Amino acid sequence: MRLALFSPYGSFHREAGLLYLVANYIDKQGGEVVQLRCDGALSACGRDKKHIGGRSPFACLQCLGEQSALSQWAGVRSRDVSSFIAPEDVTQSSKWISSVARDELDRLEFRGIRLWEMCSNEIAARWGTAQVSSLSPTQEQSVRALFVSYVHAVVASERFLASWKPTLSFAISQSDLISNAYLSQLRRSGGEAAIFTFNSQEESIVVESLHSGAKYTTTLILPEITEMRADPRTWAPELAAIVNELLSFLGHGADLIPGQV
Repeated sequence: MRLALFSPYGSFHREAGLLYLVANYIDKQGGEVVQLRCDGALSACGRDKKHIGGRSPFACLQCLGEQSALSQWAGVRSRDVSSFIAPEDVTQSSKWISSVARDELDRLEFRGIRLWEMCSNEIAARWGTAQVSSLSPTQEQSVRALFVSYVHAVVASERFLASWKPTLSFAISQSDLISNAYLSQLRRSGGEAAIFTFNSQEESIVVESLHSGAKYTTTLILPEITEMRADPRTWAPELAAIVNELLSFLGHGADLIPGQV
């Protein structure tokens, strides 16, 4: 199995622990696992709204550190988003989006997808509006930055998936624009994926199969997974059973953990 991981906000999402737990298991079973790591190459993202007044100088370093810690714990390799974005991608997309008139922002499309709709959850969460006319000049510039980030994330995801050709992808939360960019390319390529989403009302994690739309729900939440033992042979049988059940749900039934009977 060739598994691709995309969890751009590290431990900020509570479902990341389960995602990397399963990835670690697959790696130790002999699978090939690679993380697409967001290394600060994008001009805006869903975590910016945590910081009053915009992104702090340390926000990207925090995400990068958390992604690195998770990949090191799981023993998987990383490829950086920036390695799939060329300088001309940055100049051309930035020039294009900055040249669009304000009243055309909600109609602007990239590869047949309206950027306003793709970023609508982020726009509503930040400013509580669904109308371009309601934006201040500063907010408008932030929206343009979101658009540029989405375009760059699409391009990077496309090139990463084309080069890695994963059997399966794990991604975090469809509602985020960067994750949406990655998922849009999975859909274009026909790739199989599992989408991990935290349900705060039920304190559970929902794993959805992109291929079938079926959903698997578990209450196994691991916020401090890097403090666990990384060797699956040391895990409790109940934990291994959940991992096997999840993989079977995704159509990739796992063998027993090496050393267990």
